[in-house]
Amino acid sequence: MLNWTTILRNIFSNWASYLVTAVVGFILAPFIVHSLGNTGYGLWTLVISLTGYFGMLDLGIRSSVGRFVARHIALNEEDQVNRIINTSFTLLAAGGMLALIGSIVIATYFFGVFKVEPQFVFAGKAALMILGLNIACTLPLGVFSAVLVGLERYDVIGATTIVGELLRAVLVMVFLKLGFGLVALALVTLFIGAAEYTVMALLVRSLYRPLRLGWRFVDLSTLKGLSSFGIFRFIWIVSNQVIFYSDSVVIGIYLGASAITHFAIAGSLVNYGRNLVSLLTDAFFPAATRMDAKDDLSGLQQLLILGTRISLLISLPLCLGFVFLGKQFIGLWMGKEYFSSAAILIVLTIPQFASMSLYVSTLVLTSMARHRVLAYLALAEGVTNLVLSVVLVRRIGLIGVAWGTVIPHLIITGLILPLYTMRTLRMNLADFLRGAYLRPVLCAIPAAGLCYAFSVWFQNPTWLHFGAEVSAVCAVFLIASYRFCLTPGQHALLLHILQRLIHRQAVIHEA
Repeated sequence: MLNWTTILRNIFSNWASYLVTAVVGFILAPFIVHSLGNTGYGLWTLVISLTGYFGMLDLGIRSSVGRFVARHIALNEEDQVNRIINTSFTLLAAGGMLALIGSIVIATYFFGVFKVEPQFVFAGKAALMILGLNIACTLPLGVFSAVLVGLERYDVIGATTIVGELLRAVLVMVFLKLGFGLVALALVTLFIGAAEYTVMALLVRSLYRPLRLGWRFVDLSTLKGLSSFGIFRFIWIVSNQVIFYSDSVVIGIYLGASAITHFAIAGSLVNYGRNLVSLLTDAFFPAATRMDAKDDLSGLQQLLILGTRISLLISLPLCLGFVFLGKQFIGLWMGKEYFSSAAILIVLTIPQFASMSLYVSTLVLTSMARHRVLAYLALAEGVTNLVLSVVLVRRIGLIGVAWGTVIPHLIITGLILPLYTMRTLRMNLADFLRGAYLRPVLCAIPAAGLCYAFSVWFQNPTWLHFGAEVSAVCAVFLIASYRFCLTPGQHALLLHILQRLIHRQAVIHEA
């Protein structure tokens, strides 16, 4: 059985923390640029990139912890939970020490490779070592955030992240206003990162009473289990990094840096949409892990159908908006000189109609430890993406890079992944499509017609007009979805949750 109160709480917690993080980043970026200057901000970006590579020392362990913790809690195996936590903490602590040593080595012996003005060298080296220390602290402490995932306490993660982001924004603005520069920025990052993960660790101790810490729980066989599961998650993560970031490299080499901007505008919008749907589906992972632990294949099948349908209710209007209203938004947001990004946005959106809706499939397969195939598919997609982008950019320019990204992604997410998922869960493809896709797609037809009409009627809308268009499309889709995509039981559950929220707000208001 799915606990919908917990799942909805986790979904909205993810969205809330993501919204705050995005808004803080949007506000801070120009402030930091103007405070540090072009050289200072460029050096800050370089330092973040260098230390960011050390995050790969995670080796997929933290994502493994969430899965194993949820599984062993479902089986009431408290000793095994403690072995997972202590073993992974010890392993990642060793990885954190390597990150710190690596940062010191780069700052001491290899920093001269980069073209940095002499007056910025000391600050750059100091910031590099401070962020290396940040990785050394947050890498092992990140185990406890993974434990919170296994406990299905995304609300705790979200609340801690929100407080940390707001405090970071205040500290950054204060220190930069006072004239402190790169080193102060690095110290704020270290303080906030260590504080967030320390708070999560303390909360885990209060939320999971059987937790025990000590060397006696560090276990070699547990390490092997974590590594065997985590290595394929690591391959999957690295492959996705290649998929998402190789395009800019190809464009920079063959077309120049200025062309990257036009591609990045479209790519950033698609990534925002992907993150929004991903944060929704992440809330299903602990439930899928529990079902797999109890060999509940029927429950996993129902979870896949229902999760896919819910994903479609979010992804379909997003994708329709990108295709039909993307040009309007780009013109309002960035200016008419970037209208060419709209064509790239349409191409990049094509596979997202299938890809976003299949996020639940990847979570279910991962919960069943069938993620090895996902890793190999992602690796194949990354290599094919790179090769096709290089070939097509020389033939048809910037749009060729977009097609080089889309073609392998469409084949894998639109054909191979669904067939593999059906085979693993012993489901009939026609039944899955009928149960998960039929109603959301039918509900999207009037919304698509409305989007197309708006794209024809309003060529140069204002922000007010655009907001009215989006509101109208969302209203039409929501009404149709509520009427045709939810069962009577789900209607009753949704109304019950809304009534509880309204009652709670009324009590708070009276108080």
